[in-house]
Amino acid sequence: MAKIRKCKLSWEASDSENVIGYKLYWSKAAEVSYDSKYIKVGNVTEIALPDDVTLSDGPVMFGVTAIDKDGNESDMTTIPEPYQLLVPKAPVGLALKPLDDYKLVDSTKPESNQLDNAADISPEQNDNEESLAQAIETNDFGQPARMKYYDDVGYRKTP
Repeated sequence: MAKIRKCKLSWEASDSENVIGYKLYWSKAAEVSYDSKYIKVGNVTEIALPDDVTLSDGPVMFGVTAIDKDGNESDMTTIPEPYQLLVPKAPVGLALKPLDDYKLVDSTKPESNQLDNAADISPEQNDNEESLAQAIETNDFGQPARMKYYDDVGYRKTP
């Protein structure tokens, strides 16, 4: 499903005194008529196109009429040319490949306790308390600190 930008349509108000609102017509073709789909939009001169107005690939033509208190409709004003919505094709061939380079990640957290660092340890290292204790180092201030890098196997503790 593609994501499309919403549109706003605007027009100049009718100078008739008895106008109580407007109708928005649309058609998925190069022409729009009174037989096309429509919605009553009230006495406004601009609207964001509602979800009822289905925009799909291809031309969409819009027209607006003024409605008076007796229900009579004016001539239809249309946009100069159909709105052409062209959703781009999706990219293909998405793949993830490991590189030969490594990124060092400093997860030094002086205010955190040692159990917070357990999430950074691979499942193989987290099997027993002795492995957990060996994985945690201390920095010059006696607080827990870890440097880690990522390779094609998984996270590894730097010596």
